[in-house]
Amino acid sequence: MSDTKKLTKEEVLHLAKLAGLELSDSEIEKNSEQLSETIDFIKNLEELDTKGVAPTNSVVDLSNVTFEDGEKNERQLSQDEAFSNGKNVKNNAFVVERII
Repeated sequence: MSDTKKLTKEEVLHLAKLAGLELSDSEIEKNSEQLSETIDFIKNLEELDTKGVAPTNSVVDLSNVTFEDGEKNERQLSQDEAFSNGKNVKNNAFVVERII
């Protein structure tokens, strides 16, 4: 690590709480070191000259598919088509096992 201070236990626990994670003491120590290194790396990016670079949120040339009012969407599935291959469908919804 360079000149960035190591994240404190309280800071790591706060981040873990925000992420919905429970961490052991060894995980807190490991995450403190790794997150501090990540912050150091990001600070290095501040040294880059980005004056001629246009802001972007994606490097992939994608665009939303929209339709004018009254236009027909030929790519859209009907509800019956969407549910046709469902293993368990009830009341116009896919039924899945509870995972939590």
